Amino acid sequence: MNRKAHINFFIALTPLRCGLLALLLTSAVLSSNAQTAISATLTADSTHILIGDHLNVKLALKHPKSLKLAMPVVKDSVGNMEFIASSKIDTISEPTDEIYAQTYTVSAFDSGQFHAGPIAVYFKNGSGAVDTLFSNVVIVDVSTLPVDTLRPFKPIKAPLAVPYSWKEFIPYIIGFFVLLLLLLAGVLLWEKYRKKTPPVAARPVPKDPAHIWARKELKKLDDEKLWQKGDVKIYYSRLTEILRLYLEYRFNWLALESTTEEIEMAIDNYKMKEKAKDNLLEILRIADLVKFAKQQPMPDTNIRAIESANKFIDLTEPKEEEPKKS
Repeated sequence: MNRKAHINFFIALTPLRCGLLALLLTSAVLSSNAQTAISATLTADSTHILIGDHLNVKLALKHPKSLKLAMPVVKDSVGNMEFIASSKIDTISEPTDEIYAQTYTVSAFDSGQFHAGPIAVYFKNGSGAVDTLFSNVVIVDVSTLPVDTLRPFKPIKAPLAVPYSWKEFIPYIIGFFVLLLLLLAGVLLWEKYRKKTPPVAARPVPKDPAHIWARKELKKLDDEKLWQKGDVKIYYSRLTEILRLYLEYRFNWLALESTTEEIEMAIDNYKMKEKAKDNLLEILRIADLVKFAKQQPMPDTNIRAIESANKFIDLTEPKEEEPKKS
């Protein structure tokens, strides 16, 4: 290609190059205008605080209504100051613009110079791309309380004595009476619904002395011939019942509700001969084997059982004292 052809080629490309350049300039201007229409202003209540004090920092974000953006989310810090809390977002509407405002509470726990901000705000520019706008920076001086090291330490002051008011005792008085009423209600309910032990009906005492009554009952039992009819269990139940009631009538010992083991442990508390104790316990043990182990004693054992019962009565009946010889 000769020199003339090169010149003609570049002349043909000139309109295209001019169009591209105009498009780029237009986008830049639109982006610049969009960013210029948005403002993010950070203001503070003060630029000087004591260490640990709270400071309110307000972010005001002004933008056209046609531009959609959101307030930034602050979680940990604002600049290099500790984030404490944030308020609700306030919205102010103008004819062409909207203003979003939010207050952040910040603090610092060291002395020196700190800064709140810059805070980044993200939005879509005229070309649809995500753009970033940064707020201004607020410088905050954090200082500590001045301490005069030349003066000695002062003693700790005692707590101030504050007189009590009768109104302070009202909750305690009300609580006391409520507790008292609950306690009273609990006692009444307990008395009403508790399982009361039914009174034990006193068994009738025979008119005859205990030993005479017992011999009569043993005679009746022997005459019924229960074990001879095969009613061995009933025979021993009646026999032990007579002996237990005899203990109650003779010694005032409530043995009818006692087991054989309980009688054996308590028998030494009552005055009776060893032979009498052996006779009684032998009868009770044989009766337990018949009633609970279903043992069938031999006939001579059944005969010896009622004989031992009579012998037990003989050994424990009260003896009349012989009159002393003058």
